[in-house]
Amino acid sequence: MKIKTALLQFYRLAILLAIAWLIRGHHDRIRVQGGWPITVSEVKVFLPEAHRLKVDSGERKGLIVLDQDRRQIGYAVRTMPYCREIVGYSGPTDVLAVFDAEDKGVGIALRHSYDTPSHVEDVKFEFLFMESWNGRSWDDIAEITDLNDAQIYAVSGATRTSEAVAYSVNHRVAMTRSEGSAGEPWHFGWRDWLLCGFLGGGLLFAFLKQKAIQKWRPLYSIATILGLGFWMGDLIAQSLLAGWAESRIPWAATPGLVIFVFAAFLVPWFTAQPLYCQFICPHGNLQRWFMKVIPAKWKRPLPDDGKWIGRLVPVMLVMVVVAVSFLQLDFDLAGIEPFDAYLITSAGVATLSVAVVGLLLSLFFPMAYCKFGCPTGWLLEFVRKRSGKPRFSDRDWIGLALLLLALGLYLTPLDRILG
Repeated sequence: MKIKTALLQFYRLAILLAIAWLIRGHHDRIRVQGGWPITVSEVKVFLPEAHRLKVDSGERKGLIVLDQDRRQIGYAVRTMPYCREIVGYSGPTDVLAVFDAEDKGVGIALRHSYDTPSHVEDVKFEFLFMESWNGRSWDDIAEITDLNDAQIYAVSGATRTSEAVAYSVNHRVAMTRSEGSAGEPWHFGWRDWLLCGFLGGGLLFAFLKQKAIQKWRPLYSIATILGLGFWMGDLIAQSLLAGWAESRIPWAATPGLVIFVFAAFLVPWFTAQPLYCQFICPHGNLQRWFMKVIPAKWKRPLPDDGKWIGRLVPVMLVMVVVAVSFLQLDFDLAGIEPFDAYLITSAGVATLSVAVVGLLLSLFFPMAYCKFGCPTGWLLEFVRKRSGKPRFSDRDWIGLALLLLALGLYLTPLDRILG
């Protein structure tokens, strides 16, 4: 019995790891074979006389910009793949940096990003940040060690994304002939400590059932809503998980967030305790407070037909995530969940709509979104240890189907994937 239980547990975790591995392998393949080479038209935005780009085989490993008379009028570099180790909220960003004939910056452009699209848009249209590099020499940019001292300030609502862009430009320009890719120094900041604090609080309420401890849980749930949700915005979401699968896990950039996410999956896998969904998730806690708004007699259980359909929703959304990741579709995954809505200043219409509708439903159907709409919750429940006799359930078959979908997309010829 114990052997069967252990095998099923490893099977469930292996399914998710295999899908993540296929996504990562696919995107590595695209980065190498796809290339996304810089074009003359991109450089013309900053150097209108650009006519031709010549590969520089020197230590800068960039492109010499030539005019129609073959005179050098500037220089261009991109941050990928050299700075792929530098990630924002959920992935790295490929940045084009252009310099004039005197080696002074004339502009940067965000070419492609694995980060949350809404955050990337916020950075693109924050002209004060985007023009921070103009007029700075190549050497000045290379010598930057502190962004604030250099008067390069993060974009409000997209802090991690903008900082990753800035670090990428800085490290790409500072590159020499030394082997290896540039990487952001490992640091454990105040956000990491706070995330570990929220995690510790969740563990406390999950495993210590004494009344003296549990009486503080309502206060803790309010803290997760206001602090973890509206203030920090560091919620576990499909956009985050997909970004990590496509690029890398940001051990150095956000170690606290990595610990936080790993614990959310591994604690229920080891102990069967739904740590994140039950105790930490700000949206789950907000739904519990919404349930207290109207009398219990007004609440209704969801009909059986509704439950059957509702249980398919998170599965279909996970399939959408897999398809979007492999097919490189122009689709913001943050819009299928409510979690980005907590960053109100940068939240899109889709994620706000999902958040509001989910909360309104919870007034009459307790925890409706968590039970019948959350793809991230479905993944956490998929790996959760089950009690009772081990059996291969419908959920396990669905996991196998998701793996086969990912495998099929991975084996599809690259030219079809790229269109």
